[in-house]
Amino acid sequence: MRKPVIFLFMLAVVGAVGAFYAGGDAAAINFETGFWSALLVVGASMLGYWQMVSGSDGSKNAYETQDAVDSVDDRYGLWEESDLAETVKAADDRDTNVSALMKEERAKLKKSRRSFGSILKSAKPAISIYRLAAYIVLILGVIWLMEEGLFDPVFYFFGAGSSPLALALWLYLTR
Repeated sequence: MRKPVIFLFMLAVVGAVGAFYAGGDAAAINFETGFWSALLVVGASMLGYWQMVSGSDGSKNAYETQDAVDSVDDRYGLWEESDLAETVKAADDRDTNVSALMKEERAKLKKSRRSFGSILKSAKPAISIYRLAAYIVLILGVIWLMEEGLFDPVFYFFGAGSSPLALALWLYLTR
């Protein structure tokens, strides 16, 4: 954990010095503001994802969800394996009245709709307080730079792009 932090601090210092020599004080401030605010967003996203994977946020685990092939083949969950045998047996028992079968399937669809609470619970990692706070810091940083008349989008975006790329490079090289 210590090595990536040192690596990021070194990158921030080297980037700020390079931006200072390329464009002066305003460029270095833009680089640093973009770098640290983007690093906060990446860190908050990683924390939210980690909480989702570990199950500590109360969201639904990945193995409990429908896989990709089933979601394409059976978008509405009409032919789940547990219900398939019952549906086939019920269809064999009665004369295959299409309208009765359609009513039965519509009733299953209404029963299987997700409630607002379940949608909110599964979306919890995406709207975590950490991520929202990081985006607020990012927005306030840009507003502050604009209010001071220092905003330079080239150096800001260079700083904001270098932190996620540096983390990705670090993770790739140390795997």
